[in-house]
Amino acid sequence: MSLGNDPVTGKLCQLSKTFHGGSRAADAALRDLVDQQAPGRADGVGATVGQLLDRWLEECERLDLSPTTIRNYKAQITHTIRPRLGKLKLSQLTARYLDDLYGAMKDAGKSPKTIRNHHAIISAALHQAVRWGWVKTNVAEMAKPPRVAHRRVQAPSVDVVRDVIEAAERRDPRLAPLFMLAALTGMRRGELCALRWTDVDLTRGVIEVARSVVVVEGGLAEKSTKTDRSRKVALDPVGVSLLTAHRGRVDAWITAAEGEPDSDAFVFSPFVEARTPFRPDNVTSFFIRIRDEVGTPDVRLHDLRHFTATQLIGAGVDVRTVADFLGHSDPSLTLRVYSHAIEERNRAAANIMGQVLSAKDKKPAELASVS
Repeated sequence: MSLGNDPVTGKLCQLSKTFHGGSRAADAALRDLVDQQAPGRADGVGATVGQLLDRWLEECERLDLSPTTIRNYKAQITHTIRPRLGKLKLSQLTARYLDDLYGAMKDAGKSPKTIRNHHAIISAALHQAVRWGWVKTNVAEMAKPPRVAHRRVQAPSVDVVRDVIEAAERRDPRLAPLFMLAALTGMRRGELCALRWTDVDLTRGVIEVARSVVVVEGGLAEKSTKTDRSRKVALDPVGVSLLTAHRGRVDAWITAAEGEPDSDAFVFSPFVEARTPFRPDNVTSFFIRIRDEVGTPDVRLHDLRHFTATQLIGAGVDVRTVADFLGHSDPSLTLRVYSHAIEERNRAAANIMGQVLSAKDKKPAELASVS
């Protein structure tokens, strides 16, 4: 099969593939092979939805999107979008095709959030097609994915967090400090796994959050944080004591194993010399076992981050500081996610003002105690 001329060398490119089977099956295999190839024209004429998605994924990789994000995109495209729309010509794609896809997903029991995630992929790929001049309009803008009801963040209680950490300490003292640090700092799972001792200043009580560990094909990789910016997180005496005690245990394990300390070792690792971090998915699996053990099946590892945020907001810490502490790129995100906690603080403020203004008949000493 001819793939046209190479744009650099000008030579004719051809693709061949050996197939074993009958003529009808061979024709079907040939059609699939043709569908998998990128369009030969720069303007995308004749391209299918599947070909656009392939090129869009290449663009995502070029822009260094998170490997986890790209893996999720590929899974959604492979399992749902490509089987339904992959062979359809871009010139034939309409909002009706997308509405039909979303309807089929709903009938299959997919949640509105899942459907909108698929819609976002299709819309982003079509936006790229508009930029490249492959299509004139983004038909996804005319489609109607289901609305997603805003869910109030449910943060675990202090007692639940304590129960989980205590149970983790009994099961695996290597991971219990990770959960405690997650609750103290609101750090993300990948950030905790990527933490090295060189990032920790126990004297000043500061952690520099600069990297994240992600699962990739063939193992683990380190990347920048979700916002591509490092941040410093302060540790109180409890946090300093936690990591000091953990460092002492780590050193004792290394000594007992007659190993050599590594100055750039990971803070949390399944191995004695800690040159390899915990896998984020294994951390989540362990958390699930622990939370089930203590009888809180609805609590997720990420909810420790919500716990941190709601506790800080409830204590009166301003939103800008909470956003910086959590590593949010924009305080408006903090406002949206934790609006319920902020509303409770607003009600507390209103109660204070009500007490002040309703105290006109009280004596000066009583007014002072109210304020």
